[in-house]
Amino acid sequence: MGKSTIPFIFENAYLNNIFVEAASCANVSKLFCFQNFTLEKLKKNNPMILVTDSSSLQKIVSQDIKSDSIFLVNESSQESVISEISSEVITINIPFKMSDFYRIVENYLIQIDINNKRIIKYRNFSYDPSTRKLMNQSTFLRFTEKESQIFNCLMKNTDSYITKKDLLNKVWSYGDGIDTHTLETHIYALRKKIDSKLNIKELIMFEEKKGYYINKEIL
Repeated sequence: MGKSTIPFIFENAYLNNIFVEAASCANVSKLFCFQNFTLEKLKKNNPMILVTDSSSLQKIVSQDIKSDSIFLVNESSQESVISEISSEVITINIPFKMSDFYRIVENYLIQIDINNKRIIKYRNFSYDPSTRKLMNQSTFLRFTEKESQIFNCLMKNTDSYITKKDLLNKVWSYGDGIDTHTLETHIYALRKKIDSKLNIKELIMFEEKKGYYINKEIL
């Protein structure tokens, strides 16, 4: 895993000074270093990870700057703003020790590296079982735990159909004679989510007397 550059942007002058000093100590961590960014530079780069404060977060959201993960140094509550963004937000409450902050970020980077090795890649999309995310370069869909179990079962049977009975047994551990309404409801909702969020139609197919089939070529 190469060394990452993690941008930061703060309106809080005290926090900005702390991280400017941290950025000057490039050898503190073997995994990453901090770098001071402007809003304009963030727009051009759309960084994977970003460190910011509550005031800057409002501007980041208003200008639709994308980031997979945000470390929010939280000097005030911004729950309403956080709810508007799709990024994962890791809150760091004040006061904190800079050494602890480095440790948290390093552990996070290590976990990302581990998760990336688990990602299943298709032609246009990829699937991360650890976060239950089906994604491409512009958007993603996060499955519920049960939806993920259904999706995984279908993906393991891409060369054949899987009957409703077998799918129920694998996902819900149901026996014979169980009503399939629960399964049908989940798959209906899953199809709608995949269509509306990822614009993928007819990914999950059904044929009477055979069962369900996933069209992996679409991915």
